[in-house]
Amino acid sequence: MTGGIIAGWIGVSATAYAAGEAFGGLGKAGLITVIVVSIIVIVTFVWIFRETGKRD
Repeated sequence: MTGGIIAGWIGVSATAYAAGEAFGGLGKAGLITVIVVSIIVIVTFVWIFRETGKRD
C-alpha cells in the first residue's frame, strides 16, 4: 500500500514539474491551500494529543 502512495506522489510531482508552474505545479492558490490545510491538521493533532494527555 505504501509503495502505491509513494508512486502516486512521484507521478504527481512529475506531472507538476512538467506543467512548469511555480511551487511544484500548484500555483499560488494551490500553495496557499496546502499551507492552510497543513496548519489546520497540525493544530488538530496538537489539540487531540493535549486533550488525551489531560485524561491520563
